[in-house]
Formats: sequence, structure tokens, C-alpha cells
Amino acid sequence: MTKLFFLISLCLFLPFWSFSQNYLKIKAGMNLSKAVYLNSDKDALIKPFRQLKPGIIAGIALQQSVNKILSVQAEFLYSQKGLKTEQIPFAITTNTMNYIEIPISGHYSLIKTRHSYFNIYIGGFGAYWLNGKYKREDYYTGEISSEKVDFHNPDYTYSRIDAGILAGAIYNINKIDFFLRYTHSMIGSSELNADALRNNVFSFGINYIILK
Repeated sequence: MTKLFFLISLCLFLPFWSFSQNYLKIKAGMNLSKAVYLNSDKDALIKPFRQLKPGIIAGIALQQSVNKILSVQAEFLYSQKGLKTEQIPFAITTNTMNYIEIPISGHYSLIKTRHSYFNIYIGGFGAYWLNGKYKREDYYTGEISSEKVDFHNPDYTYSRIDAGILAGAIYNINKIDFFLRYTHSMIGSSELNADALRNNVFSFGINYIILK
């Protein structure tokens, strides 16, 4: 499944190289995730304790200009998502979910000068859940326990493919993009289990243009 996902990713990126006006960017930033349970009763119970979970987002982006104000961008990213809860005075729990993610978006330039531009964009993404872990820190004892996600667990049926929608904005100065984005997953981490999660993520960071 992993090899198939990477093959599909390559096929999606190849058309971008066929154009003459490409922008190749290195992307680095931070995710602030707020995963929700698909089970509404369980999500209501955990809601008062849910916090934004930090994680990294990094990869490459290829941008193709269609005309002076429109462009299309495809990205290949490593993205950390998941859920963090803090139940005082009991424990902090962190569920980390690591993905390979491929966002594709259409960009519209609201402002564009010779050395800068401001774009807004919308699009969608596909993702593959690589791995993850569950960590719990006990307030009373200070003990920290950690357990990796076992995709072969017979008691849990995982959905490792994810997809959803996104929207954001980019402000560019010369070779640096400052980006802000919201990503909304449409698929849960399981179709059958009551503790399945769906990721909602705010991302921010920079893109550095290395090829123009």
C-alpha cells in the first residue's frame, strides 16, 4: 500500500515539471492539531480537556502559474497530526499520527508586485498514515508510558488513507513565502471503532523558493 501511494504521488507531480514556469519550494512549519472523535458522545466528554497538539510539517512544493493571477500548487509533505488532552490532576495524553500528505490547491493573487504577492487558495489533499504513538504522562507519579500504533492489532481496524479539504493564504517577499492554512479531514482513523479520530489542523510556516 505504501509503494502504491508513492507511485500515485509521483504521477501527480510529473505534469508540473512539463511546464516552463515552475517554482520549486522547500516547506517547513508547524501544525496545531485538534483531532475530534467520530463518536459524538465520546467527543463531548473529551472536549473540555482537548488542547492544540503541536507537530511539524515539512516537504516540497511545486507551483505552476496559469496566468498573472492564477496558479496551481502541488505539495509532498511529512505532517504530524493527532490529539492532546490534559486532565488535571490526572494525566496528559498525546496521540501522535504521522502522515505523508499530498495537497493540491488553486491560488488566486489578490495583490502582486515585482517582488511580492498575496495569495489566497483552496484545494484538497490525500494522505497516508505512516505510523504513530500514544503517550501518557501521569501527574501523580511522573511516570511516562509510550506505545506505538500497531496496525496489525486484531482488535482494531485502521483506516490509513485520509483525504479532505484545505484553505489558506500566502504572503511572499522575494524568495520567501509565509503561509497559513487550515486542513479539514473527511475520513476517520477507523470505520468501525468508537475511538476513531478525524484530524483538523492549523498550519503555519515558510516556503523557500529554490528554483524559479
